Amino acid sequence: MSKKVTGIFLSGLLSLLFFANPSFGQAKAPGQPLRVSLQRRIASDSLKGVIKIVNEIQQWDSRQTAIIICDMWNQHWCKGATRRVEELAPQVNRVISIARQKGVLIVHAPSDCMGFYKNYPGRKMAQQSMSKKAAGIIKDDELGAEKNVPWPIDQSDGGCDDSPTCQQGSPWTHQTDLITIEDQDAISDNGAEIGGLFYKKGIHNVILMGVHTNMCVIGRTFGLRNMVRLGMNVVLMRDLTDVMYNSRQSPFVPHFTGISLIEEHIETYVCPTMVSSDFTGEKQFRFQSDKRPVLAFIIAENEYHANESLPAFAHELLLKKGVNCEFALGKPVYEGEGIHNIENLQILKDADLAVIQVRRRALPSEQMNLIRDYAKTGKPILGLRTASHAFNANQVVPNKGGAVVAATGKVPEFLDQWPEFDEEVIGGNYQGHHGPTKTGIVFSVVPGMENHPLLHGVSSQDFTGPVESIHTLYKNRPLRSASVQVLLTGKIPDQPEEPVLWINHRPNGKVIYTSMGHWMDWKLDQFHQIMFNAIDYLLQQ
Repeated sequence: MSKKVTGIFLSGLLSLLFFANPSFGQAKAPGQPLRVSLQRRIASDSLKGVIKIVNEIQQWDSRQTAIIICDMWNQHWCKGATRRVEELAPQVNRVISIARQKGVLIVHAPSDCMGFYKNYPGRKMAQQSMSKKAAGIIKDDELGAEKNVPWPIDQSDGGCDDSPTCQQGSPWTHQTDLITIEDQDAISDNGAEIGGLFYKKGIHNVILMGVHTNMCVIGRTFGLRNMVRLGMNVVLMRDLTDVMYNSRQSPFVPHFTGISLIEEHIETYVCPTMVSSDFTGEKQFRFQSDKRPVLAFIIAENEYHANESLPAFAHELLLKKGVNCEFALGKPVYEGEGIHNIENLQILKDADLAVIQVRRRALPSEQMNLIRDYAKTGKPILGLRTASHAFNANQVVPNKGGAVVAATGKVPEFLDQWPEFDEEVIGGNYQGHHGPTKTGIVFSVVPGMENHPLLHGVSSQDFTGPVESIHTLYKNRPLRSASVQVLLTGKIPDQPEEPVLWINHRPNGKVIYTSMGHWMDWKLDQFHQIMFNAIDYLLQQ
């Protein structure tokens, strides 16, 4: 075999090995560990046709990780888009500065501007990495999982949200100067170059940020879809992106809700998402002009499919109420490593309303303090079912094995609990629950409460809950707050009536609690309406 043929054979073998196993590449000393929290929507393993939201913690090697900054141009044809890039860019620069110091490769990808960078070291580095194998894998269409899935927003008009609409064109010449390019960074708008570069450097983990998610970030040759095709462990940094969406187009929601809807699509059909907090240690980025109320959904329970029913409810709220729904998630299991941990609780720092369905979790003190601090602000809380015993693990939990903690620094011997949350915040008196019935729970409106805002659109007639083996009536009588106003009660045969829905008028803020929240409850029109009313009521306080 000739040297030329042998070289071609070996080159092809290396490419084949890499794309079959993206971790294959040049051997190197390990970099700094990166802890990342990834959010994804996947099919339920128990309820057909239902999507659940889940969180996964991954530990990455910084030298096997890259960040691609997509199309953060110096000027866009849409003035509004240009303004948002200028607002976004400093936070992008902050994140990549932190990442660069940890050993993460930064790739600047301002499309159609490569001539501007022809003499930059990073441009030459990328050009020398062109991969024919990658070029043969890259495509322009959607992934197989997206086939026949409706696109969440109408972007057919170009997506300019300004009035009057800006004239389309290509005014960009380079990346915004608000983002620093260092000599060790790469510069490319070509997926085959970038894929080849990642092969050479043994990079497997890829974060995309920049604009615009519904167009360039997802669809470029270096975008999310093609990084998936190239076998990369790709993630969208969801708080450092924007969309081209005109709110005067379908589905006729605020511009920033368009971002939320595209994020849902990506998490379901393309790849996970993360937030910049994993690098900065602070709350995630939010555009100043995004005035939507923030709803923080805190979900960590294993019995009632809250990570399925609450995201579906949040999707309805996005479309109908103009709110911003964020999620802090724990594992939906009863036991095992990582159960006593809830990711992304930093969303409480911006929240206007916290929706809590958590069951018996102890937490690291820094996480529990975020919940305590939120409760002290007097901002409203909506608690569902297991929220009454959310932070009461019924046992002392050692701070090892069950929770994810920082790799350095001292940690408490035991995780933090808050069993008084039921009495102090909810005003309840949870004492377990009655057994299942063959007839279901009969729910009744408390006399005199028929016209309360929480019951708007709900008939004053009794209604019966589903007959399910774990759809049981909670024991909460007598309630332990003099400020409680009960609106709905539940009754089963041969047992006293129990409070089911109430408002706790705390001196520092209102709390609504209901012992309903079983996945079958969401099939009841009455419960669904009560939940919509609760959101309206609490946001108006």
